Amino acid sequence: MEITHLHQSRAVPLGFGLAVLAPGVGLGFGGPALAAWLVGLIERSPLPVPGLLEVIAGLPWAWSIPIGVLLGVVGGVLLAMTIVHEALSLTVATDHLEYRQEGREGWIERAEVASIHPDGRDVVVLDERGRVRARLNAEALESASLARTLREFDYPWRQEDPFEGDYQRWMDGRPGFSAAEHALIGRWQEARRKPRERTEAEAALREADLAVRYRDGRVQVRRVGGAGRGADSRPAAS
Repeated sequence: MEITHLHQSRAVPLGFGLAVLAPGVGLGFGGPALAAWLVGLIERSPLPVPGLLEVIAGLPWAWSIPIGVLLGVVGGVLLAMTIVHEALSLTVATDHLEYRQEGREGWIERAEVASIHPDGRDVVVLDERGRVRARLNAEALESASLARTLREFDYPWRQEDPFEGDYQRWMDGRPGFSAAEHALIGRWQEARRKPRERTEAEAALREADLAVRYRDGRVQVRRVGGAGRGADSRPAAS
């Protein structure tokens, strides 16, 4: 079975890690001199000089440089690990998709995929009923490569949401939604920036036949099976 793995370029976490290491090295060389200048400045004021500042000012380079490098290395490694952890890793196969992101893993059968489209930094997978099967932050992936790979594996890639015209602005209490539906949408809004909680909220919305997105600073919602054009009525983008 043919498989393609899409993931963030290794140069990205490496570059950010080195960007944090550099200030650490600089701090090791210039930290004592900067601390000494601050000590002199504070001594001319009525404020007491912090003891830690005096300790840093008295550090010889033999100590300050290794400490600065160590802090830079630790900070750089932690930042690189965070970037790798948050980035989407996507496996595209002829019969399924696999994804891993922020500690979450998922599997989507090809038969469940009616369309895939970008939505800002996200990529959205819709099922045959127009429900959101998955919403993944694909910011770490090269968009042209993602679209090309999905087309090569005969996945229905769209340049925009096939139900674009069905969305309406949501406000808590707006007529047309039940109290339970308002609660589900509000829960999604609160969890929008928390991947695990958002995934759970979107699963509940899917069961309620609602699709929600954030556009132009507003929450927008549509009912599944709306009057707009569905995934099967629009040809795939070339």
